[in-house]
Amino acid sequence: MISLKESPVKTRLVSKNPIVKKINEGEAKEGILDLLLSKQLPFTEEEYLESLVFLINNEKYKSKALSLLKQVPESTKTNYIEKREANHRVAYFIIFDALSGGNVKIIAKAIRNQALPYEFLLKIAEKGDISMLEMLLDNQIKLIAYPEIMEAMENNAEVNNFVKIKIKEIRDFYLREESAEEIPVEDVLSDDVVKEAISEERPGEMKRDEDEEGQLDDMGSIKVEERALSTLQEINKMSISDRIKLALGGNKTHRMILVKDPNKMVALSVVESPKVTADEVVLLARNKSIDSEIIAKIANNREWTKNYPVILELVHNPKTPIKSSLGFVKKLYLRDLKLLSQDKNINPVVRNLIVNFYREKTSVKKQ
Repeated sequence: MISLKESPVKTRLVSKNPIVKKINEGEAKEGILDLLLSKQLPFTEEEYLESLVFLINNEKYKSKALSLLKQVPESTKTNYIEKREANHRVAYFIIFDALSGGNVKIIAKAIRNQALPYEFLLKIAEKGDISMLEMLLDNQIKLIAYPEIMEAMENNAEVNNFVKIKIKEIRDFYLREESAEEIPVEDVLSDDVVKEAISEERPGEMKRDEDEEGQLDDMGSIKVEERALSTLQEINKMSISDRIKLALGGNKTHRMILVKDPNKMVALSVVESPKVTADEVVLLARNKSIDSEIIAKIANNREWTKNYPVILELVHNPKTPIKSSLGFVKKLYLRDLKLLSQDKNINPVVRNLIVNFYREKTSVKKQ
């Protein structure tokens, strides 16, 4: 049996409701807990889910809380488990419940959520049925970063030859010592995005090197390049597994360098990182030197493409899939359409749509 007490507690919550926060922190009064357990609070199903999970370790409320959690709709649990901001304790409960009930749909969502700790995938590897083990093969990023997941899969009584063969292929291709290629120095030192990332990591020190116009002077530029080179040298000594682990858990500088890795799995792990921010995604979408698969990954991410600066940079970037760019054009403001209609570096097909769409919008405005 998997115990909920084994799970790491994460204080981050999806809910912004202050009552849920008090329940999470163990500060809610007994009257509030009584209302919760009688479902008389004006809560959404998601708020009930988060609140009830926090009562499981309280012997007084455990039985009733578990009973009510069974009534939470499957759709609520499914939607919750795929959120980047999901509370880890709640997510662990959902996974535990899904493993116990053989709920493949929820397990599939959990496996695809890179923001969840690898220990959760380890539990799925240990306790899941064969269909769940096969789903784990789709998350190669975590399998390569944490090979112990594959070991747990092999030790699972449900494992079959297909899974064993796929695991061997992953090990042979990604986990050999000699399989990690060096990231070229010139790719990093010539990239302004890397330099910007390093400057932001240590803003206090960089400020001392700024000249009167607010730009880094020669000495500041040298220090940035030295840091970039030092970080690159450390990364180039790493295995593919360690690079992916660093991409998932490292800082902005690490990610902006690792996105240049010749190994696509390493580069893709940068955009899968739970630490990557919206500002970083804007920088990546703007960067015309990174692999087209990275740009396509960004363009297909609904969460990121809700961000206007991201879709603006994607339309600018010739590596963005044409189909995606055409969809983004209709979301652009008039002033940006005007500027883009004059940009000859944009894909001609996309530019023609921009020109036509801009004419349409301006003609409607004049009427």
